[in-house]
Amino acid sequence: MAKQLVVFCTNYRQELENLNLPGSYDDIDVVYFPNHCGMPPVEWAKIQEKMPDFSDYNELHVVSCGGITGLPENQAIADRYYSNDFKQCYRLIINPDLADYYIQKGYYLVTPGWLAHWRDILDSWGFDQPTAINFFEETIRTILLLDTAVDPAAEANLEEFARYVGRPHEVVKVGIDYLKLLLGNRVLKSRVDSSCQDEKNKLAEKQKEFADLAMALDLLNTLARVSHEESVLESIKTIFQMLFAPRDVVFRATDQAVPPGEPTILNDADSFTLLMQGSSGLLGYLDIIGVNQPRFLAQYRKLADRIVNVCGLAIDNARHYQKIKNLADTDGLTGIANRRKLEEHLAEEWRRLFREKKPLTVMMCDIDYFKRYNDFYGHQAGDDCLKTVAAVLAGHSQRSGDLAARYGGEEFTLVLPAVDREGAAKLAEKIRQDVEALEMNHEDSPISSYVTLSIGVDCQVPTAESTVENLVAAADGALYKAKAAGRNRVVVS
Repeated sequence: MAKQLVVFCTNYRQELENLNLPGSYDDIDVVYFPNHCGMPPVEWAKIQEKMPDFSDYNELHVVSCGGITGLPENQAIADRYYSNDFKQCYRLIINPDLADYYIQKGYYLVTPGWLAHWRDILDSWGFDQPTAINFFEETIRTILLLDTAVDPAAEANLEEFARYVGRPHEVVKVGIDYLKLLLGNRVLKSRVDSSCQDEKNKLAEKQKEFADLAMALDLLNTLARVSHEESVLESIKTIFQMLFAPRDVVFRATDQAVPPGEPTILNDADSFTLLMQGSSGLLGYLDIIGVNQPRFLAQYRKLADRIVNVCGLAIDNARHYQKIKNLADTDGLTGIANRRKLEEHLAEEWRRLFREKKPLTVMMCDIDYFKRYNDFYGHQAGDDCLKTVAAVLAGHSQRSGDLAARYGGEEFTLVLPAVDREGAAKLAEKIRQDVEALEMNHEDSPISSYVTLSIGVDCQVPTAESTVENLVAAADGALYKAKAAGRNRVVVS
């Protein structure tokens, strides 16, 4: 059997050992090389000295972050040689678009393997603590651990490193499914390439099987770049439609309502059902109904069984991406949108309503005398108050395009597309009344026995001469007037 050798940086050793590639693929061996993240780079000749005899393998895969010098672009290791150069190695475990998003927001991304020897890495860079603090203060807002859940000491190492460089830190649970999908695609495609070389003279049916698998893998490669579950499912259906030309492809998710009893599993002369598995278990059933050439059904089923698990991983990846995106867009205390998400959403709605020539309403809401509330009842009660008010605002922003967000502190913002000034004024008054009707005690308030809300409102139809910043500023100015006029009231700009 043709053998493949995967050469991987030691920073990802625990992740690779959890994936157990040799156990999953009987033609795969894995070896590791020490890396210092490019400073200084590792020489390929030095790596080769500690590697097995390459003549035993017909394919070599070197997976690196670009920190290897002298790595040949096209070196003959038996039949084939591949190099996966990811530049920043965290693109191995999360979607590249998501990685770019975090970097643009000022996050410094680290992995458990990197944190396990961060002191050695900083030493290799020539950094002492003052130099490290200065470097990270100038460029980095937060240290973000992409936690693959393989190292129980990762979070402790993160806290130690973040304290050393004087930066705050956060943790995002990413797992190893994305890495599994990438490596699985690479290994399976290599298998197909090798098999096609070895099987040139076999029967036409066998050639067609491998050709179909090659096409399927090329299509599957696109799934790793799709971040929305609905789009992934549509892509999966398209893949099976292109492979088998069936009359229909239907996905039945396990969380959908189903009749009592065992689920229907197709096993007909021209149809079959695939079980779609993910890292958390069964995701659903994929029905391939009425293939175009039923005489090839056994071959179709064999090919489908090979790729269906990769499809399941793609669904997992999309769900994971959405969870991370939601975390990045959500206020951790109240559960509604944060200011980052608010600014993005405002810009999108402004552009949309500019095209549609419809009004956009912004409400700026402030809890009256909230500092006194905090001082009187304590910060835990203050947090509960913020959550309760946020829930009221969220209840009044249920339409498509509506958004309730925490602007900062005790201040909230509502974005309401296609609501005119009169409707906005009525809704703002209803919100103010709803908060007061909760009768949350506020004994230290000069204006009421209960928690109250001041609201500033502005409504504009976007034009080429106006800006969304002007809209927010006008609503904020109206809020200032509401507070100056005695609070617990609505002022429309």
